Amino acid sequence: MLKTLGNKLSMLLYFLIATLLLEVLTFGMLDMGIFPEYFLYDMAMILFVAMLIYLIPNYTAQYVIYTIILILQVVLLYINYTLFMVYGDLLSIDMLIMVKEAGAAITSDFINVAVLIQLLALMFAIGIVGYFILKFCKREKIKARQHYSIVMILIFVCVQIFSCVYIIDERAIINDYGEGIFAYTTSDAFLMNTSFYKARSYAKFGTYGYIFNMFASEDTEEIKNAAVSYMNDGTMYESSDVFGIDEGNNVIVIMMESLEWFMFGDGNYDSELNNLSYELTPNIYSLIYGEDYLEDSENTNVYNDGLVATNFFAKSKTNYSEAYGILGFYPVGYSLNDIAGKKYIENSGALDFTMPSVLQDLGYTTSYVHSNEISFYDRDKTHNNLGFDVVVGKDTIKDSAGNNIYSGDELWWEHWDAEGDFARNAIDYIIPTDYNEDTGENENTDPFYTFYLTVSSHGEYAYNENEGDCVKYMYYVIYGEDDCIQDKNGDWVLDPDKSEEDLTYTEWYSNVLKNYADPESDLYDPDLSDELLYYMCGVMGTDEAIGVIIDELKTRGLYDNTTLLLYSDHYSYYSSLSNRMKGIDNDSDRYIELNKIPMIISSPGLRNLNESNKSNQDALLYTWNDRFCSAYDIIPTLFDLLGISFNENMYIGHSLFRENDPDLIYEVDGGYRDMIVYYSNTGGVYSENIYSINIRDYKFEGIEESDELIEMFDRETTNIVTKICYINLISVYCLYDEVQLR
Repeated sequence: MLKTLGNKLSMLLYFLIATLLLEVLTFGMLDMGIFPEYFLYDMAMILFVAMLIYLIPNYTAQYVIYTIILILQVVLLYINYTLFMVYGDLLSIDMLIMVKEAGAAITSDFINVAVLIQLLALMFAIGIVGYFILKFCKREKIKARQHYSIVMILIFVCVQIFSCVYIIDERAIINDYGEGIFAYTTSDAFLMNTSFYKARSYAKFGTYGYIFNMFASEDTEEIKNAAVSYMNDGTMYESSDVFGIDEGNNVIVIMMESLEWFMFGDGNYDSELNNLSYELTPNIYSLIYGEDYLEDSENTNVYNDGLVATNFFAKSKTNYSEAYGILGFYPVGYSLNDIAGKKYIENSGALDFTMPSVLQDLGYTTSYVHSNEISFYDRDKTHNNLGFDVVVGKDTIKDSAGNNIYSGDELWWEHWDAEGDFARNAIDYIIPTDYNEDTGENENTDPFYTFYLTVSSHGEYAYNENEGDCVKYMYYVIYGEDDCIQDKNGDWVLDPDKSEEDLTYTEWYSNVLKNYADPESDLYDPDLSDELLYYMCGVMGTDEAIGVIIDELKTRGLYDNTTLLLYSDHYSYYSSLSNRMKGIDNDSDRYIELNKIPMIISSPGLRNLNESNKSNQDALLYTWNDRFCSAYDIIPTLFDLLGISFNENMYIGHSLFRENDPDLIYEVDGGYRDMIVYYSNTGGVYSENIYSINIRDYKFEGIEESDELIEMFDRETTNIVTKICYINLISVYCLYDEVQLR
C-alpha cells in the first residue's frame, strides 16, 4: 500500500515540480519576478488540474496527459514571450477566437530560434525525467481496490490543501474592492474578473490563475446596473468652435495598414516631421499641406486641407484600431463576435452608438470596404450588425455584369492586388452615389459614410511577385517618374530609351542607400534598405488609392462636401522595421515614440476656415494639431465636425477640438500639456510622456518623473478604464437600449 502510494505521489510530484519550474522560467522571461503575487491561488489551480489527471488509474495515461499539459504550458510560455517582445501583449480569449487570422500574419521574423531551442531542450529533459518515473512506477501492477483507496485518501488531503490555499488568496482578492466610485476598476477583484491589465493580471495570478480567470470571469447584476447608471450620468457634448462646420457632409474614413510618418519623408527619420516629401506620395502630401502648396509654398506650416495630428498614437493590432474607428472601443476579454455576432443578433439589431449606426439614423448610406477577404476576422459575420448597409471585401467585389472581379489564387494571403487598382474596382462601393457618367449627375443624393481598410503596405517587406504594388512600383521607387514608363499592365518599368549612365535615383532611395546600405554609415543595415524599398511600394499603392478616391470625388462634384479622415492602424512591426528606423531596441516596444503614426483630416469646413484665416497664423488652431490623441478620438472628432451631439461617457476618446480640462494640465519644457491617456488592448497605458504596462511601474519620456504626474496619470487611467469597462458591459450584455446615447 505504501509503495503504491509512493508511486502515485511520484507521478503527481513530477507534474507539480515541472509546472513550478516552468512558472519560474515564465516569470523570469517576462521580467515579472519569480512567482505570482497570489501564489497560493495559482497553486490551487495547478492542484485542481493535477488531481483531475490523478483520478486516472493507468500510469501511462497519467504520464501522457501530464506531459501534454506541460508541453502546452511551454507553448504558452513561448507565445506569451513572443507577444510580449513584439507587442508588449499576452494571450487572451479574443486571440484564441481569431487564431486563423493571427496565424496568417506570422512570419519567420516572429520566431526566436535560440529561445525556441532552449525551451524544446527543457521540455525534452522534463519528458525524459517523467519517462523514468513512469518506468519505475510500472514495475508494480496496481490493483483497482488499492488505486481507489489511495485516490480517496489523496483526494481528501488535496481537497483540504486546495480549500485552504484557494480560500486564503481568493478571499484576499474578492474583498479587495476599496472605496469610492472607482473601487471596482482599481481592485484585484476587477483584475481577476477581466484581466484588464494583462501583464499585471499575469503577474498577480500566474499562468494557471490567469488562464482560469480568462474563462471563469462573470459580471454581477450590480456591476451591470452600475454601468447603465454611469452612462446615463454622462454629459452631452454639443459645442466647440468648429461644431457642425461639416454638417451633412459625406464621410470617408481610410485606415491605412502599417503606415509610418517616415514613409512620407525623404528617406531620413525625422520625429518632428520636417522632411515630408511630395515625390513618392503626392496625394497624402497634398492633404497634409493643401492643394495650393506648390503654388504658395511659403504657407507650408500654416495652411492645409484640414488637420494634421502630429501626436497620434496607437499600440494596437489591426482589428482593435479598426474597432476604435467604428465603435469607439474594443471589448476587453471578449471578441467583436461577442457583441456583433450571432449572440448579438438574437438580442437586438445594430449597435446604436457605432459611427455607422449614428449616421444611418441620420439618413446616410453606410459602406464597409476591405481589400482583403471579407471573412478575415469574421467581418462578414459582424459588420452588418455594426450599422453598415454594405460590407464588401476583395472576394465579393463585383464588376458591372455582377461577376466577382477577384477569385482563385488572387484571394490567397499575400496575393495583394495593387491598392490603386482595387480602389478603382471598388469605387462605387467607396463612393455609393449611383453616378451617371453621361449626365455627370449623382442620382443618389443621400449622404454616405464609408470605412475603407487598405492592405497593400502590410508586411512582410520582401519582393513578392504576387504583391501588386511590389511589382508595380519597385522601379518607380528606385528611379522615379523621369526614368520609368508604364507598360501595358500599368506597371512601372525602366524606360528602354534611357542608358544606364542616364539613370538617377529618387531622393528618397538615395537617402535610404546612404543611411542604411553604406558600410561607413552609423545606421548601416543593408537588409533595412531592401525592406524599406518594398515597404514603400505598398505605401505608394495606398497613396494611389487615396488619389483615386479624391479624383473620383472631384469628378462627381463631391469633394467640397466630403470629410476625409486617414489614420494608420499601428507601427510597422514586421522585421522590427519601425524599431530600426527609430533607433529603438527590438525588445523595447513600450517606448512611446515607437507608437507615433499618421492621422490626417481633410475637412471642407476647416479648409474654408483656414483659407479665410491664412494670413493670421495665430487664428489657425486646427491645422497642425499636436494634441496627444489616438483612434479612440476619431468618432468624437468626426461627430464634432458634423455637429452631432453625443453622450461623452459612451465613447472612450475626445474630440480634438474640445477645451482643455484644467484639472489635467501639467507643465513640460516651459509649456503646458493635458494629461490624455490611451489604454491599449495589447498591453499597457500611455500618455504623451508616461507609459505603464501594469499601473505600477512607470516609464517617463521627455519629462522628469514626479509623484504629482503619477497621481494625475493614475487618476485619468482609472477614469478611462472605468469607461471602457462599462462600455464593455453595455455592449456585451446589450444594455444600450437603457442608455441615453445622444
